[in-house]
Amino acid sequence: MDILRSDVWVIGSGAAGLMAAISAREAGARVCVVSKRPAVSGSASGLSGGGFVGAWGGLTKEEHRERTIAVGRGLNDPVLLDVLVEETPKRFQDMLDWGLPIVNSSRPGSLVTEGQGPGRGRKVVECFAAKAAAMGVEFIDNLLVRTLSTEGGIPVFAAWSADRGEWIALVGAAAVLATGGAASVYRYFDTPEGITGDSYALAFDAGAVVQDMEFFQFYPLSLNMEGLPPSTVPAPVADLGKLVNGKGEDILAKHDIPWELAAIRQRDRLSQALFIEIEREGHEIFVDMVGVTKETWCADPAAGASYYYFGETCGAWERPLRVAPTAHFGIGGVSIDADGATTLAGLFAAGEATGGLHGANRMGENSLSETIVFGHRAGRAAALRVSGDGVLSDAEALARAAATIPEPAPGSPAGSAAELLARLRKAMWRHGGILRDAEGTATGLDEVAEIREDAHKTEAVSDAKELYHFLEIQLAARAGSLILGAAGRREESRGAHYREDFPETDDENWRSHIKVVSKEGDPAWSYEPQSPTEGGLDARTPTTITGW
Repeated sequence: MDILRSDVWVIGSGAAGLMAAISAREAGARVCVVSKRPAVSGSASGLSGGGFVGAWGGLTKEEHRERTIAVGRGLNDPVLLDVLVEETPKRFQDMLDWGLPIVNSSRPGSLVTEGQGPGRGRKVVECFAAKAAAMGVEFIDNLLVRTLSTEGGIPVFAAWSADRGEWIALVGAAAVLATGGAASVYRYFDTPEGITGDSYALAFDAGAVVQDMEFFQFYPLSLNMEGLPPSTVPAPVADLGKLVNGKGEDILAKHDIPWELAAIRQRDRLSQALFIEIEREGHEIFVDMVGVTKETWCADPAAGASYYYFGETCGAWERPLRVAPTAHFGIGGVSIDADGATTLAGLFAAGEATGGLHGANRMGENSLSETIVFGHRAGRAAALRVSGDGVLSDAEALARAAATIPEPAPGSPAGSAAELLARLRKAMWRHGGILRDAEGTATGLDEVAEIREDAHKTEAVSDAKELYHFLEIQLAARAGSLILGAAGRREESRGAHYREDFPETDDENWRSHIKVVSKEGDPAWSYEPQSPTEGGLDARTPTTITGW
């Protein structure tokens, strides 16, 4: 096993990871960013719409805070939220100073990157990656970080290189987990393939506290048309059109969803309505933009940036576009403090890898704002742990890394890695998706446990790339089990979590965070009540706030 050293290791190369790397490097640390795939093509940030929101361009800090709480259904961590609203404008200015190309938005507080069509977040990642590289940040791609130990406050990772066909130990003074969420553990998802909940699994297995895993956001409007890629229809665009089913019924009216900015503020309820329409009632769903004029479409530059892609390429000028919900964003994650510190010394986390900020549901454009604010804080705090003293000898680092690598189980898995992943995605979509109940989550946990057990049967796997995929599934199945375990425990509906057997919000019993930590390898669950947050709303209350 080879050993690689750096002062600060950043695991994940999306916006949060790159921001952490930049800030740690600014503080004087040697920094290395590790990712499974190249930064631009492998991160969810790169496929995002490139939109940020904050106290900027006419939106006050208090308005930003109130709207985030309203969408989060009253479970937002107040400390993290105060940091977000206070520091977002500072980080906006950083990005502008680095040359991020933006367009003006007609919506107060919205900052959007230039470009046509989906995936304008690519420019964010390109800008951050160029900044980091110019500062001397090192990058390693195509490396799967499988395990983590933080004994003595010194993080040591064991990572598998399919290119080299060997394990590599990574050791440093501090580390930042920033691998994003777990959307690609579901059958339908709008992120790159490798967004499999790695940070959730690594942190949990190492003994860190993870929270709010039941809250997983599904984006309601992804293209579902033959011959077109499954691109998400940006919320500013979708909110201009009319949402109907194949019978011509108005979806918002039928399901009593307020029309104002539904795709931005009502993603939870809209996803639930569309799932019922498609999966239960057998309807197709369409966004009808045919009657929308160019002047109306382009009045907001954030919507106008998609005018030619969705109008000309996808045909929205002449026909309604068929859409369906898709897994989009993990709202829960690793528990952190205001500086991104986890419950394990030396380990930090940022971005979608973390939980608490968004409460029970995330407001549109807050995800990228989160990455720049808490990526900056986590990277800066990680760098402060660096000292001139040596950390571990080579022998100690090798021993610690080797001790964490899972023993290959005997026997052969029931199928290839690709087949196991397909089983996992089907189980998660069916039992841990948009609509849930007690029987389904229990069944899903059993199915995911079987898949995880199968994924460990690698004793006879000799191909380095195939082993890479089995190791990835081990992480993905762990993340899936945490989502299902939390979903089965929250016996109410709130935000992005909807229980058909408990359809109402129960503030008396469930205004709390569900937390979990590993005890001898098994999940130990706990509940942390949260005091009512001013502006918090229950799961069925409209969150339309005029002016944005």
